[in-house]
Amino acid sequence: MSFWRRDLSCFVRREDAQAPSVPGPEPPQAEKPELESEEQPDFASSTLPAAMLAVAHQDSPQNRQALYQSMLGAWFIVPTREAPPEEPGFHNTPTNIADSFSLEHDSTGQPVAVAFTDEEALRNWNKTIPWIALQGTAFFQTVASTQAEEVVINPYEPENPSSKMIRPGGRVTRWELEELAEGRIPKQDSNEQAVRPQSVLVTMPKQMPSPEMFDAIGEVASTFPEIAGMYFGQVIYPDGEPHWTIAVEFAKGVSGKQVKHMMAALVKAARHIVPKSVTADLLLASTVLGQSIKTSGKKFYSSLQ
Repeated sequence: MSFWRRDLSCFVRREDAQAPSVPGPEPPQAEKPELESEEQPDFASSTLPAAMLAVAHQDSPQNRQALYQSMLGAWFIVPTREAPPEEPGFHNTPTNIADSFSLEHDSTGQPVAVAFTDEEALRNWNKTIPWIALQGTAFFQTVASTQAEEVVINPYEPENPSSKMIRPGGRVTRWELEELAEGRIPKQDSNEQAVRPQSVLVTMPKQMPSPEMFDAIGEVASTFPEIAGMYFGQVIYPDGEPHWTIAVEFAKGVSGKQVKHMMAALVKAARHIVPKSVTADLLLASTVLGQSIKTSGKKFYSSLQ
């Protein structure tokens, strides 16, 4: 498919980026292919999705460095509140470009920037929103100038049945994006390593759980009106072991004692429902990991259904 929509998108070049060379007295047919490739980033050849998957399977220093390198060179599609310039092609980065970013808020109220590796992934999240494309360091510099605490890559809309995970996704934390904004590979301070949570990646398994499994867990949840929703995702930990993980969302005002009782009931039921060959976890949607699952995972139960 084409990743260019004249009325909804534009490509933004950093002011210090190399401008297209001025053609000399060459035949027109010789210079046209170069201009075409220059005016349309090749999103389909991006190495970023593969780099995210590599970290999901094995979060080694080598794979993580390759991931950061891919981010520095990748083109990101960024939703905007206003339509971009009608003139297609590259434009120097305006000083107020961050003001046009369409920042979102997660369920905790934290502001986040969203970005996509291609237009198909964007349209899977929002069918009509306009966008611009920013490359590597310029993208992270712009995000760093906003109030965004994280960058969410390739989210989709779990409330929409037609929206589903079609690309690997993940989150870039504030300290990571600030390092990338300086053109540096983020490196964790050894003194912080013990207290900072280990990195994980939320994906979807190649073999999804059966609809019957989701229905059975949903039936248990339906006996508790305080359970507002449940979300499913596969969490890949640094040791490479995948866990089927369910994030449970509770209605406002539920006491800690009630939550503990309902979580115990869900865990007990899950032991009989989830295949014994699978490592599975249940956690609160209000946790950091739970929020990632809610943003990137599959919503399979809602008390409003």
